[in-house]
Amino acid sequence: MFHFFIPQTKVQKDRAIMRDTDARVAKYSRRGLVLNFIVFVLCLAFGNFEQKEHNTAIVLVTGLLLVTLWRAYFLFRFDALYARAPARWRNQYFLASCIGAAWWSVILVTLTWHLGMENEAMVMWLYSVVFYSSVANVFAPYRHFLIIYLAIGQIPAAITAILLGDAESVLYGCIMLMFFYMLSHQGKVTCNTYWERLEANLALRERAYGLEKERASSQAQMELKNEFLVNLGQEFRSSISDVLTTLSLVDEAQLSEHHRELLTMSTKAAGRQIDLVNNVVDFSKITTKTLILDAVEFDLRRVLEKFVQDYSLDAHQQGVELFYVIDSTIPVRAKGDVARLNQILSTLFNYSLKNPNIEQIFIEAKFNQGQDENGRLEIVISNNIGMVVGSSAVTIDETETHMQGIGLSICKGLTECMGGSLHIREGKNRTHRIFMNVDLQVISHEETRLGAEHKLAGKGVLLVDLPEVNGNALADEMKAWGMNVWITTGQEASVNKLNELMLNKSVDAVLIYTRLINMNGLAISRELVGKKEFADLPQFIAMSNLQSDTPEMRLHLRQYPHIAIIEKPIIRRRLYELVLQKLLFNGSESANQLSRESDSLGNAIMPKVLLVQDHRVEQMVMSAMLKKLGCQVHIVAQGLDAVQILESEHFDILLMDYDMREQESLIATQKIRERERDLLAKHLPIIAVTSSYDDKDQSDCVASGMDDAIAKPIRYEDLEAKLRRWIQND
Repeated sequence: MFHFFIPQTKVQKDRAIMRDTDARVAKYSRRGLVLNFIVFVLCLAFGNFEQKEHNTAIVLVTGLLLVTLWRAYFLFRFDALYARAPARWRNQYFLASCIGAAWWSVILVTLTWHLGMENEAMVMWLYSVVFYSSVANVFAPYRHFLIIYLAIGQIPAAITAILLGDAESVLYGCIMLMFFYMLSHQGKVTCNTYWERLEANLALRERAYGLEKERASSQAQMELKNEFLVNLGQEFRSSISDVLTTLSLVDEAQLSEHHRELLTMSTKAAGRQIDLVNNVVDFSKITTKTLILDAVEFDLRRVLEKFVQDYSLDAHQQGVELFYVIDSTIPVRAKGDVARLNQILSTLFNYSLKNPNIEQIFIEAKFNQGQDENGRLEIVISNNIGMVVGSSAVTIDETETHMQGIGLSICKGLTECMGGSLHIREGKNRTHRIFMNVDLQVISHEETRLGAEHKLAGKGVLLVDLPEVNGNALADEMKAWGMNVWITTGQEASVNKLNELMLNKSVDAVLIYTRLINMNGLAISRELVGKKEFADLPQFIAMSNLQSDTPEMRLHLRQYPHIAIIEKPIIRRRLYELVLQKLLFNGSESANQLSRESDSLGNAIMPKVLLVQDHRVEQMVMSAMLKKLGCQVHIVAQGLDAVQILESEHFDILLMDYDMREQESLIATQKIRERERDLLAKHLPIIAVTSSYDDKDQSDCVASGMDDAIAKPIRYEDLEAKLRRWIQND
């Protein structure tokens, strides 16, 4: 008797492994079985074929129903039939599947011959493409059967389309033949990878048993552990990707509150699993000293400011004030692994937030220039209450603490790989200071300092209630812009100081800092606008996004257009631009700027997103995510199409598929950047979407002219974070 599959390797003769493989085939086949029948019936119900060829339609439906019932017998009685004779079940089910593919091919041929490439025939063709794509992955372990199955189901339909003779049909027929070839090749690669992975896992299990039995050396055990972690991590990442993609497309609007909470919990849990897998792979590479660092040029100050701004919401949600000071010695352009640097900083920041007793976090960044072009970036992150900021010296009350958890261990390994070190000094009440340093190559120290054009020379500003940790640094920065700066604390003292300054007409604006624990900034602002002599004085209120989104704050801003919000922690460039708008341009653009800064992605403003993606499934997934985030989405399949559209239409951000053939994404990005330089146009943020998990590919995206990169599978939270980061700060 003919057999579709003959076991040859040790893994293929393992009953447990083969049962898992066949169970997976049966599981996914059940879904496709029912879906095929439903799709065809719907096409007949809503199409014209049934009316034109009534008898033929009945024959096709009847045949499909019989084949479906035959295959369903093997699928829904899998446990009972498989236990008796696994090989016989497999062979009989494959035979039934081939007959099912043949009948499906008859359906496609009949519809194509009678209708051409129109109406329900086109729907069936498109559905067949999607169906066979998923089938190729399910049946991939049985490569020979897969090729036969695909050939029976696709080639007759392709030949029929070609025989129709018109250009469109011939094109679709050729595409179907090419699609068959690609799926066959993909099945071959997936088949080899599948069995090789199982062989590796089986070998690892046998090796683990032998090592445990013989009590092998610790070095051998370490190698085994790392190999196992890498293999296991790849397996988990592949399976969790499907879960994340599916969860991201669920429409929350149709769910109850309870179900919405369950969906959120599931999504976050799957995201944590992906992060855990990534950490496991990193840990394995670090311990075996196989981690490869990327070296790309980047704006070091901008990276640090972006990091502080991106994580400010996490701190503010927990009632923690976030302060930072970036030393003027920080170089403008540096060279190093920026992705790893961000990974270290985010992990350390999250660790600092774990203590429920803290009230503030202070981040201090310095740079020590070496004798050559290299230097050392030093960062101190502290959550000590009542600490003396600006000092990196270790105090007597602090003691060195050991790294706990895989996250900190990875950070320690990464800093050492980057030529630096990581230390944590713990004080009373579980407060601590983190000392981190890494080596970077200095590219350029030159910077066009803000205010160098002296547009604000002679303007006066009063700083109210700024904390000591960074109040003086901000005052020095504004003085460097040519402004006159005064500092005061308290509501009464601020009013008295303003009265004094108004006599000489030496003050042009007031900057009010708002604490997280109260709305002192709003109280001071109300008192100032309530006094006739200060009513029209421009105000800048520094507060968190959570505070600015309160109803009373929004009402206050609508009533007094000359008042603007600056998000905490204060980023110097954003403050400079806001001061210019209010003091030099009479606030003509500030209202729009305020609206852009205070609105989130889901509010009235709908960001326009241009998505460059040539894969239909990924188009569907990403566009669904973007629409769920409240974005207007325009999709093009080619990078050069995006270049043409940008000549006539404005977009807030561009998502570019990095994996397009012949480096089309890089060429398109270069053309966009050249056009911006030639026309002095506004910079358009470009985010690369790459399928590679390799950090080098992500770094290459940034180096090629793109602003950022996001790795597939796309997680909803990651995409939202990228959009918030680049749209709000554009």
